[in-house]
Amino acid sequence: MPGQCLDDELDRTFYGIEVTLEAVPSPLPPATAAAVTELARSAAHSDGVNPLSEHTLLHLDGEHPDDVHVLAYAGDPGASDLAGYAALGPDGSAELVVSPQYRRQGFGTSLLRMLLDHGGSRLRVWAHGRLPGADELAGRLGLEVARELYFLRRPSAPVPAAVWPTGISVRTFVPGEDDAAWLAVNSAAFAHHPEQGSWDQSDLNDRLQQPWFDPAGFFLAVDDASGEVVGFHWTKVHEDEGESPHGEVYVVGVAPAYQGTGLGKALTLEGIRHLQEDRGLDSVVLYVDGTNTAAHALYTKLGFETASLDVQFAPVNGLAPDSSPHIAS
Repeated sequence: MPGQCLDDELDRTFYGIEVTLEAVPSPLPPATAAAVTELARSAAHSDGVNPLSEHTLLHLDGEHPDDVHVLAYAGDPGASDLAGYAALGPDGSAELVVSPQYRRQGFGTSLLRMLLDHGGSRLRVWAHGRLPGADELAGRLGLEVARELYFLRRPSAPVPAAVWPTGISVRTFVPGEDDAAWLAVNSAAFAHHPEQGSWDQSDLNDRLQQPWFDPAGFFLAVDDASGEVVGFHWTKVHEDEGESPHGEVYVVGVAPAYQGTGLGKALTLEGIRHLQEDRGLDSVVLYVDGTNTAAHALYTKLGFETASLDVQFAPVNGLAPDSSPHIAS
């Protein structure tokens, strides 16, 4: 990362509170990863929205050498509670969370300034749920909204029958046999997507090993003539403690040559049917990018409604403000 050494530890004071920031390379020690997970869980319980994405949580203790983890303490590391956490990926994407008990004390500001120090003009910071204060903090440090991600929810309701294009069959994913074929169609379907399209075998393995993974809810569309996988719908079931179980349209993708054939709609309906009828879930959720107007329109027609909005902030005009005067090294 430009301009900083990951071994540096920076002390900053805001509102009379000493903030110790520690930039740590990947992977985090198991105890630290557990502390970050607990911090995120506490914030989610308080705010009603998860502050860290699945991607970030999976990268806490994995071997991802280009990731940077930033830890914020109210005092010396190890001698005080973890007050906040931020993650920065090699592409500049980032997230941060502050413990509810340490908010409005400068921890969020210090974490965001550290992200700017490391990420520079490439920085793209997610604010999940766009909670009060996110816009204020971003604006104060020269960031503006660069991207929107809608979180949609559909209550249980009759599901129209899927109509498959001629020559297409549907089956479920077989781990270890369909990996390469799925990665290929995922890469093609999301060639211009900043996160999804870059998944590799390691990203896939991370998810196949999760307790929630169920191959019976991972549908592949196959061209009967060539045997090629040309689309998919990967569903997910959330059974988190304290929440009602619900399903998710985890990701739907269609190979470019088959887009516009109705295959995406058929795959979507098959997954919703599975979650409602086979799994008996009362609601289904999904995320859709604000620029994907066609998908958003389809989901609206299928009964999905906006539940919340995530936004991504970036430096205004791609320029990062000079945050160096705020560092006491």
